[in-house]
Amino acid sequence: MTVSLRFVGRQPEDLRWFIRADGRHAGGITVHSLQGGTFSYGIAVAPALRRQGIAATALPLLFREMEKRGCRRAAVQIEPGNAASLALHRALGFAETGRDPSAVYMERLLDCPSIDFESSVC
Repeated sequence: MTVSLRFVGRQPEDLRWFIRADGRHAGGITVHSLQGGTFSYGIAVAPALRRQGIAATALPLLFREMEKRGCRRAAVQIEPGNAASLALHRALGFAETGRDPSAVYMERLLDCPSIDFESSVC
């Protein structure tokens, strides 16, 4: 399956992309926050297309795009019961940095497949 991102923001700072899979609309990614070199995002894949590797392929595309924009770190908040998203982000090299009843907080450096945030070593 070929996965790509199509920028759909109305302005350069409006960081939104459609996810396309084999030429069809498959979901979207929105960058919610951009502070310093860290950004956070939300991703959604159409229910009928989930568990096909679309998010796992689309997120590295986003990471490369954000690196081009000067970002060094990605952060995400995941609902504690969303086992699929937690597993995906762990597989992409994210490490848990905090937790509360409403969210699991995870981060990763963009130029590093995985990181130990305690020692800041890739």
